[in-house]
Amino acid sequence: MELYIDRNALGRTLAGIQGIVERRSTTPVLSHTLIHARPQGLRMTATDTEVAFIGELPANVEAPGEIAVDANNLFQVVRNLSDPTVHLKVGSGSRLEVRCGPSHYRLPGIPAEDYPPLPAFDAKGSATMKSSDLRRLVDQVVFSVATDDARYGLNGAHLEDQGDGRVRMVATDGHRLSAADAPYEGTLAMTPRMLVPRKALGVLRKLLDGPEEDLEVGFGDGAIRLVRPGQTLWFRLLDGEFPDYKAVLPQECKHRVRIDRNRLGASLKRVGILVQERSRAVRFAFEDGEGTIQVHNVDRGEVTEKLPVELEGDAITVGFNVRYLQEILSVIDADHVELELSHALGPCLVKGQGDEDAFFVVMPMRLD
Repeated sequence: MELYIDRNALGRTLAGIQGIVERRSTTPVLSHTLIHARPQGLRMTATDTEVAFIGELPANVEAPGEIAVDANNLFQVVRNLSDPTVHLKVGSGSRLEVRCGPSHYRLPGIPAEDYPPLPAFDAKGSATMKSSDLRRLVDQVVFSVATDDARYGLNGAHLEDQGDGRVRMVATDGHRLSAADAPYEGTLAMTPRMLVPRKALGVLRKLLDGPEEDLEVGFGDGAIRLVRPGQTLWFRLLDGEFPDYKAVLPQECKHRVRIDRNRLGASLKRVGILVQERSRAVRFAFEDGEGTIQVHNVDRGEVTEKLPVELEGDAITVGFNVRYLQEILSVIDADHVELELSHALGPCLVKGQGDEDAFFVVMPMRLD
């Protein structure tokens, strides 16, 4: 195997697969990427058997061949090379030789036949989505996925077809919930159990950075495949059942609060300085025309912030986890946010004013 390739293109692909390869796996080959030089260019493959990636890169191939090398090791080398063109060649002893400017590396490799084969995928229908729409779905829900893998059904993001050419992604950790909708064209053959793993969401979000493109989305038996120009991402779905999230949505709204998103975000950042790390509880008092945000921390001090609000309904005092609200505000584009509550201990619905594509639910906290 011997080829010449653009350093930046190679580096970007290696950066994108760092979240896939298993650096501490008991199966060492899963920390590797398979490099396959073909007449069409260079193909790079990475997998942990649950997530798989194939990238096609243009390259000047002088001799075809393939070898598997440690993905992080190669990434650290490539990102620090000096010249724009990299020369890759398989040398003796299954070594990958990397030449660029004054640098010459010889990296240990593994024969390609020892690399695990990628799973077969039988798509049942396919659809097209804009990359920006899928990126927005991930951004608006990923922070609500439970981080405890033992919480089956909550350790992934649920996908469902809304039946009107729109798909919804929902995630919850039991304390807050995020949901976002986006359009698609084509056919989505989806089943009720469509849980996307948290790791796959992180890999997907990283790969979606870049210019606007059309993505092909296909569903198979327990797996999803996404195809974009030069890249294919496959990931296995989780075997778990997502809870009936609609059951926790507020059934009525007795208190609706409208607040400037930027002013609220700035206030939360300031009061967050004194928030106790363990509870993160903040007191919110909403009256007609004015909102008051307070934190009382015995060890660190007290802070009070006031800001204008529009209130429909009676005055209400409620406690929230400040980080949960900050994460929601960071993914809302609207100038104003709306908080809807039925009572002080009931679930709070949060939306961007005029935004019908996303909604969030936060469970209030008891105030002592």
